[in-house]
Amino acid sequence: MNAIKKLTLLAATVFLAGAALSTPASAGMSFDVFYSNLNRDGHWMVTASYGRVWQPAVYRPGWNPYYDGQWAYTDVGWAWQSDYAWGAIPYHYGTWAFDPIAGWVWVPGYVWAPSWVVFSVGPDYIGWAPVPVRFSIGLTLGRDACPPDQYVFVSTRRFLSPRVGGYAVPVQDNRRFVERNRFVNDLRVDNRIVVNHGPAVSDVERWSRTRIAAQPIERVSRVAPNKSFTRAELFVDDARANRVVRAAEPAGKPAPAPMRRASAVPAPRATPAQAPRATAQAPRVTPQPARARVAERAQAAPAPRVTPAPKVKAAPRAAPKAKPARAAKANGNAKGRSRTR
Repeated sequence: MNAIKKLTLLAATVFLAGAALSTPASAGMSFDVFYSNLNRDGHWMVTASYGRVWQPAVYRPGWNPYYDGQWAYTDVGWAWQSDYAWGAIPYHYGTWAFDPIAGWVWVPGYVWAPSWVVFSVGPDYIGWAPVPVRFSIGLTLGRDACPPDQYVFVSTRRFLSPRVGGYAVPVQDNRRFVERNRFVNDLRVDNRIVVNHGPAVSDVERWSRTRIAAQPIERVSRVAPNKSFTRAELFVDDARANRVVRAAEPAGKPAPAPMRRASAVPAPRATPAQAPRATAQAPRVTPQPARARVAERAQAAPAPRVTPAPKVKAAPRAAPKAKPARAAKANGNAKGRSRTR
């Protein structure tokens, strides 16, 4: 009887251990976990577009989240290995977005992926950009889904280089490559795990002249929060697998503390409100009516000065022509005097 109890207890222990190992890492991911792990390496804020987001302390103008790191090909596709100590979470959960006010920020998500990016692939240059915040697995995207200035493009022979951002082409050239390259969105769920096969390995091997062997994801560093992990920890949890699998899930309710950081967000809203007032006042201050009135006054004012009326009145000054009459009168008086004599 004791032997049966021991066997039952052993079986229960093995079952519970197996269940623990098969628990997806995403099931244990929460905003609190993100906050505690990332708070010391950056700051949290609230944006009007994405709610609560995180920005690394290394951010500066001209920075791109996909400069400092390298690509590794694994059995679940192309995985991004960030050079940052904090990179295991923001590059494999959620996505990056460029906020017009704050700049590059990370929007939290709760599903693991080797990389949440899309690719722009060509024989000469390869580029990649973070998926849009509203992206979900199975969503059809076009090449215009990501703005050209959010891509990082490098020559195909540099695609596998460490610190690959050091070989990035100038951002102003990105549009040319986006328009001529092939857009690749190969994010999907395969055997309960998100994969991203992106550019074909055979193409990258030919272009880079490098032999590529797929590494088991468990042996790749800096791709999961724990240094040691199992594949099962990266599974999409059942609660999300039965509905739409999203890259990011923006927090709907802003946290009170970051509100002070986001106080500058409403400022731009006042700008559109001022524009109509300026436009409405423009007709009142437009110089054209003023010039017209001045012109009218200028035309009307000189009229009395140049009127010919005074010249007509001056005609009597020609009275000397009437002198003959006086002369005639004088002659008449002379004749009278002569008659008197």
